[in-house]
Amino acid sequence: RRSKVSKLVDTTEYKTICEIVVAKGKVFHPTKIAASSDNDFWLKLVWDGEDISIEYYVSAGVPFTDWFPWGWNPCEGDGVKKLELKAKGATTNTVVHGEICGEEI
Repeated sequence: RRSKVSKLVDTTEYKTICEIVVAKGKVFHPTKIAASSDNDFWLKLVWDGEDISIEYYVSAGVPFTDWFPWGWNPCEGDGVKKLELKAKGATTNTVVHGEICGEEI
C-alpha cells in the first residue's frame, strides 16, 4: 500500500501530509517514507497519535527518503488507528509532498 499527497503547511504546528489507516486485524509494515519541498521543513512519523520517529529537518529542494527494515515498527490495525507523515514549515507557505509505502498483511 501507499499513500501520497501534497499539502500546504505552516510554521506553528505539524499537519498530516499523508496517512494510512490500517484495517482491523491487519498489520502494516512501513518500508519507506519520502518527502520534499521547495522550502525547508520539519518531518515526523506518528502512529495512533504517538511520535514513532525523531523530528527530521529537511533542507529545501533536497528529497528526503527513509527506509525501514521489515518489522521495524509493525502497526497493528483496528480500522481506526493510522500511520501519519506530519510536517511543519520552517517558513510560511510551505508545500510539502509526501509518501508512505509499506505492506499490510
